[in-house]
Amino acid sequence: MILNKLINWWNSLRLYIIADPADNSVTLSKPLFNHMRKHAKDSDTQVFVFRIKSRGGKQDTFGFATNPNFEQPTQLCNIQYNDRYRCIGFETLCPSVNAIFNEYGLTIDHPVKLSVSAKKLFNKKTYYEIPRPHAKHPRKHNT
Repeated sequence: MILNKLINWWNSLRLYIIADPADNSVTLSKPLFNHMRKHAKDSDTQVFVFRIKSRGGKQDTFGFATNPNFEQPTQLCNIQYNDRYRCIGFETLCPSVNAIFNEYGLTIDHPVKLSVSAKKLFNKKTYYEIPRPHAKHPRKHNT
């Protein structure tokens, strides 16, 4: 129990995103990108962003998965490298970063650093959950 809490705390410092509501972009930390690359089967990686429903419906969260297999066409995001800022990320349009900020009760006047938890499904596929930030002290990111 305590070991799991320590692992989750350590991963929250390493695995994170910077969500920018100005342009609906999500920037990945280097350890998170390396984790995604290690668990992705293809070299051309696409991301699917989705809502994770809680059992009570009060604390819904968001998450994303790489290279999902869907029979019908859906909104997928391409992971891109930004030469100017030397960072890796993607643009999410459905749900948008603004929708995520609205759901989490964050202000949309600046980017926010959000922790990410890597989780496994029953079929051994990896997805990444973006838990709600701490209510008092969301980590603001200075650009």
